[in-house]
Amino acid sequence: ARQTEISIMRMVGASNWYIRIPFMIEGILIGLFGAVVPCLILMFGYTAMYNQMNGVFFSSLLTLRPASPFVYQFSLILAGLGSGVGLVGSYFSIRKFLKF
Repeated sequence: ARQTEISIMRMVGASNWYIRIPFMIEGILIGLFGAVVPCLILMFGYTAMYNQMNGVFFSSLLTLRPASPFVYQFSLILAGLGSGVGLVGSYFSIRKFLKF
């Protein structure tokens, strides 16, 4: 489906980067939307587990980190990884169609 769009853009004289940028932005957005579900599961699941177990995981040797900063920091990491994977995936997939 994208090959037709790319060929039309080439016919009107678009450069490779002008063609590539919208697809890369789309990949970033898809990666961010894909990271929303794991972030929500992390926020609600870890907070519930922390509260249920009183910060101790099976024994006093394994203690859980407080939910407040840990969940937000890890959610940012998940969002960054999701957008990075989307960016790299769209870059390599569009590269296949831009080679002539």
